[in-house]
Amino acid sequence: MSERMTAGAGDRVWTLNTWLRYVATGADTEGRVAILEQRMTPAGDTPPHVHEREDEGFYVIDGKLRAQIGAETVTAGPGEFVFLPRQLAHSLHAETPEVRGLILVSPAGFEQLFAAVGTAAPTDELPTPAAPDVAALAQAAASYGVTVLPPEPAPA
Repeated sequence: MSERMTAGAGDRVWTLNTWLRYVATGADTEGRVAILEQRMTPAGDTPPHVHEREDEGFYVIDGKLRAQIGAETVTAGPGEFVFLPRQLAHSLHAETPEVRGLILVSPAGFEQLFAAVGTAAPTDELPTPAAPDVAALAQAAASYGVTVLPPEPAPA
């Protein structure tokens, strides 16, 4: 895990095999909401996790996304929004070679986890995929009120 950093609007990070750009952070919105642009591939699937304090959402700009939200599976394509409520386990999977969208977090704060576990992105390209350190992620996430759960079995 990299040294903990705080990201501001416009900053770009590579984290969990995805590219993120901070559009607005809690510092910009008095802590009410954070918005990030994200580019992900199937290598950037998010592990199942539960937010204690905030709701999250994903607006799809390009590609197709599958979300597991509790026991429900939802798919979304361009122009569609997936709501990921607090206190309900969820995970995301890119169904296409790349998904581009906006992450919305309310209230803000959790968005800083991406900077804390990632590295500054020197380009707008996706990072080279690498196996994530799930134990380090789970430890860092806990300080943001997020519990990382064991991986889900692959769909049959």
